[in-house]
Amino acid sequence: MEIDIEDEVHNKISAESVNSTFDRANAIIAGLVFLIALVVYFLTKAPTVSFWDCGEFIACSYILGIPHPPGSPLYIIFGRIFAFFPIAADISVRVNLFSVISSAFGAMFGYLVTVRVIRFWYDRRSDIYNKIIIYIGGFTGALFMAFSMTNWGNSVEAEVYAAAIMVMMIIYWLVLKYFENRETAPGGKFMLLAAYMAMLGVGIHLTLYVIVPVLAVYFILKKEVLTRQWAIVSLFFFVELFLMFMLSARPGEIPYYLPVLIIFVVFVFHSVMLNKLVRPILITIILYLFAIYPVYFLAVDTVSSSLTGSGLAESISGLAAIPIGWIGFIALVLWGLFSVFRLYMPVAGEDAGGVWLITAVYSLAPVVLIGIGYLFSGYYAFMALTLIVLALVALVLWKHINWLILIGFGAISMVILGFWYLVTGIVVGGTAIMLFGILFKDKSWKTALAIILLAVIGYSVHSYIPIRSAHNPAIDENNPSRSFTALVGYLERKQYGTETMTSRMFERRAEWVNQFGDYRHMGFWGFFKDQYGFAGARFFIILVLGLFGIWETIRRKPEIGLPLLTVILVCSVGIVLYMNFADGTRLNQITGMDYLEVRDRDYFFTPAFVFFGLAIGLGIAAFIDLVRDTVKSHGTAVRNAAFGVTSLLVFLPIMPLTGNYFYNDRSRNYMAFDYADNFLKSCPENALFITSGDNDTFPVWCLQEVYGIRKDVKVINLSLGNTDWYIKQLRDKLNVPIVWTDSQIDQLRPYKDEEGTVFRIQDQLTDHIITVNKWKYPIVFTVSSQPESRRFRGKSLEDNLIIEGLVYRMTPNKGKDQVDIDLTKKLYEGEFEYRGVADPTVYKDETSRRLTNNYAQGFLLMADTMKGLDNYEGALEYVHKGLKILPWSYDIYAYAAQTLGQMGHLDTLQAFIDNAPVEEKWKLYFNWGMAARYEGRVDDAIKVLGQCLRLYPGYTECYRGLVGTLYQNRRYAGLRQVVNGWVKDHPDDMESVQLLQQIKGIDISQDTILEGSGK
Repeated sequence: MEIDIEDEVHNKISAESVNSTFDRANAIIAGLVFLIALVVYFLTKAPTVSFWDCGEFIACSYILGIPHPPGSPLYIIFGRIFAFFPIAADISVRVNLFSVISSAFGAMFGYLVTVRVIRFWYDRRSDIYNKIIIYIGGFTGALFMAFSMTNWGNSVEAEVYAAAIMVMMIIYWLVLKYFENRETAPGGKFMLLAAYMAMLGVGIHLTLYVIVPVLAVYFILKKEVLTRQWAIVSLFFFVELFLMFMLSARPGEIPYYLPVLIIFVVFVFHSVMLNKLVRPILITIILYLFAIYPVYFLAVDTVSSSLTGSGLAESISGLAAIPIGWIGFIALVLWGLFSVFRLYMPVAGEDAGGVWLITAVYSLAPVVLIGIGYLFSGYYAFMALTLIVLALVALVLWKHINWLILIGFGAISMVILGFWYLVTGIVVGGTAIMLFGILFKDKSWKTALAIILLAVIGYSVHSYIPIRSAHNPAIDENNPSRSFTALVGYLERKQYGTETMTSRMFERRAEWVNQFGDYRHMGFWGFFKDQYGFAGARFFIILVLGLFGIWETIRRKPEIGLPLLTVILVCSVGIVLYMNFADGTRLNQITGMDYLEVRDRDYFFTPAFVFFGLAIGLGIAAFIDLVRDTVKSHGTAVRNAAFGVTSLLVFLPIMPLTGNYFYNDRSRNYMAFDYADNFLKSCPENALFITSGDNDTFPVWCLQEVYGIRKDVKVINLSLGNTDWYIKQLRDKLNVPIVWTDSQIDQLRPYKDEEGTVFRIQDQLTDHIITVNKWKYPIVFTVSSQPESRRFRGKSLEDNLIIEGLVYRMTPNKGKDQVDIDLTKKLYEGEFEYRGVADPTVYKDETSRRLTNNYAQGFLLMADTMKGLDNYEGALEYVHKGLKILPWSYDIYAYAAQTLGQMGHLDTLQAFIDNAPVEEKWKLYFNWGMAARYEGRVDDAIKVLGQCLRLYPGYTECYRGLVGTLYQNRRYAGLRQVVNGWVKDHPDDMESVQLLQQIKGIDISQDTILEGSGK
C-alpha cells in the first residue's frame, strides 16, 4: 500500500483526522492521567528487591546478564540504563522506577485510546457536552486501568509486564490513528510504526503480541469495507476461540447448552445491530430461550452464591434436570431445517430471503459446532479446521482484502509459534510479496515488504542475547551463545519442555470450572472480580458498566467496537485456553504425577484487565450520554442538572485507588531483601548453598551481584541443576567441586534404581558434589528445601544435618534433630532483619507469609530446646519472641497452645486461642485436644474436642478425633450423643450412620464413666 505524492493529493482526508487542530484540553488531561499514575506508583513502589523474578531482572539489568528464557532483552537494556541513572540511592529502586514510569505512560496512552474510541461515537465532536463525555470516559477508563489490582502490582516492582502494557497501548493508539487516516501517507507511517513496535515489544514479553493479529485487521481490510465485513472477521476470531475450546475438551466434558448459549449471544448482537426483529427472528429467539433452560439455574446459583454465600436449594436446582432444554434444542434444529426450506422454496410474493438465511445459519450453528466437537479433537484437527475457516473467510472477503499487507503481517505473526516459523514466514512472505507485487503491479508491495523489514529490525534486539552471552556474564541462563541450536531453544523456551504451547493447550491440564472460575492461583474469574476495588456484589455494577461500554461502541461504530470486543476475548478466554494452567486434578500419563500452579498467575491476564478497565470508562461515558438523551426533552435546568450529576462518575476511580492501595503498597516491604540477606548470614564462609526455587535463589543473586553481599557463597539451584548448561557453569564459573567432563554431563539422564528410587539429574548432581567435595567446603541447604532434595545416594541426610539459622549444614556427625542453638540464637536475636514482617500495615501476600514463616522454625527449635530441659517458661519466652516477629504465624500459635496445655494452663490457653489473630482457630482447638489425648489427659481431650465441635460444628477432623477418643476410652454414652447429633446434621455421612447403629447395640453398663461411679 505504497503512497506517492500524486496519491496523497487525491486522497480525501477528513478535517478531524490528519488536519485536526491541536486539542489542548485533551493533552492536559492526558498529562494529568500520567501524573496521577506516576505519583501513586512512585509512592507505592518497592524500596528494594521483591520476590519471584524481580531479583533476577534487577541483577541481570545491573550486570547486563541473561535471565530465564526467552530473555526479555529490551527490558534488560532499559533496566541497565535505569540502573545507572542517579535517581535513587538503591539500585533496585532505580530498576523498579522503569516499571513505574512505563506504567504511567501506559495509563496515559490508555486514556488516548479511550478518547479516540469515544470520539467515533459522535458526528459533532466539537460540541462541548460531547467533549466532556469523551474526556470523562477517557479519564475514568485510564484510571480504572491504572489502578486495577494486577496492573498496579506489576507497576511498582521490577517486572516486564508494565513495559509490555505500555507498548501494547501505544500500538493500539497507532492503529486508531491509522484508522482515521486509512490509505494515506500518514496512515501508512502509523501502520509501519505499529508493526515495528509490535516486534520490538516482543523483546520485552511475547504477551503484548496477542493483540496484533486482531488489530492488523485494520491494515488488512480496505477502506470501503462495511459493517458486514467487520462482523465476518470478528466472527472468525470467535470461531477460532470456540474451536480451541471444543477441541481441547474431553468427550462429554462440555454440556450442550454452552455452545448454544454462545451462539445465542452472537445471534442477539447480530439481530439488534441489523434491527431486524421480524417474526422468524423472534421465533428463533424464543426457541433459543427454551434451549438454554439449564443456564438460568446456573446463573441464579452463581449470583446467589456471590451475594449470600449459598447456592440454590436442592428442590429448586432439581428442576434443571427437566429436559426442557433438550426439547428446545431439538425444536431449534428443526426450525433451522425449516428455514433452509423457506430459503430455497419461498412463498410467492415473500421477500424475506435474508431473514431466512440468518435464522437458518444461527439455528443450525449450535448442532454443527457440537458435532465438530464430537467428531474432532486435538491440535492437528484444530489446524485443519482453521485452514478451512480461513479459506471460507478469504473467499467471502477476497475483494476487500489488501493481500500483500495480509501476507506481511501474517509472516511476522509467526513469531507466536516459534523462531523457525518466523524465519520461514519472513522468507516465504517476503518472496511472495515481491513476486506478486511485481507480477500484478500492486504498488503496495513496497509497504508490505517494509512491514517485514521493520519487523526484522525490531526483532533484532534479540541479538543482544548471544552477543552478551558470549562475554560470560555472571548470570547467563542457558548459555545461548554456545550454539545456534541453543539460542533457538532459548528463544523458544525449550528449557520448560519440548512441547510447544500451541500443541500443549489441546491437552487440558485442569477442570474448566477451575481455569475459568475462582480457583487458587489460576482461576480467571477469581482474579477478575478482585481487580477494580468493588468487592462482592458491587463488582456486578462495574461488570455491567464495562459490558455496556463495549456494547455501545459496537452499536455506534462496529468497526471500532467489534475489534475491541475481540481483543478482550482473546486476552481473557484466549489466554486461559493458551496457558492451560494446571489445577492438580489431572495426572501426567507418563510420570503419573500431577501439577498445581505454585503462584498466582494473574499477571498473564493483565491485558484483559487493563482493556476491560478502559471499557469501564466507555461504559461511564455511555451512561452519561444515555441519561442526557433520556432528559433531552426536558427543560434546560433538568438537562444541566442530570448532566452535572452523572458527570460526578468522574470520581468513580477513587474506588480502585482506595480499595487496592493497601494490597499494592510496597513502599515499606523489605521482606525479600531481608529474607535473602538472612540466608546469606546463615551460610558459613565459602559455603556451597543449595537452593530449590525462585525465591531462595533470585533475591540472593540480586544481593550478590548488585549489592556485593557475600559473594563467597556459591549458590547451587537444584531446579536449574537438571540442565547440562547450568552444571557446566557451576563447574567452570563458580568452581563448584564437579569433575564431570562435558561429555559426561551431556549424557546425564534421570533413572530408577532396583529399589524403585528415582534419581533426577539434580539428585545425581548433589551426590556428585558431596562426593567430590570431601568436606572441603561447607554444604548447606535452605530450610525451605524439600526432604527429597536433602538426600545422598538415595538415602535421607536428615541425621547428618544441623540447623544453623535458616540453613541445614551438612555434618559428618550423626544425630536426631541437631541444632546449633548458640549460633541460631545469635542469628535470630542479633543479626537477622525482619523489616515489615510484623507490621500489619505492610501487606503480605501468600508467598511472603509462606516464606517468612520459615523464621518460625528457628524460634520453635529454640523453644523446644528449652522444653527439653523442662524449662517451659523459657520455651514460652521464645514463643513470645517469635510472635513479636510473626504475629500471624499459625505454627507458633499451635506450638504455644500445645505448650500451655502441657503446663496445665487451660484457662490461659482458652483466652490465648480466642485472641489469636489467625483464621484457622479450629485447628488450634483440635491440636490442643489431640495433644491432650496422646499425652493421656483423656478428660481434657474430650472437653476441648467437644468445645471445638460446638464452636465449629462442621469440622470433620474434630468430630472424628472426638469420636475416636470416646470410643477408645469406652465413653459410650458420650459417643452415642456425639454421633447422634452429627448424623442429624449430616445425614449423608453413611459411615457415621452405620457407626450409630453399631453403638446402639453396645451395653451402656460397659461405659467407663459408669463403671467408675459404681452405677
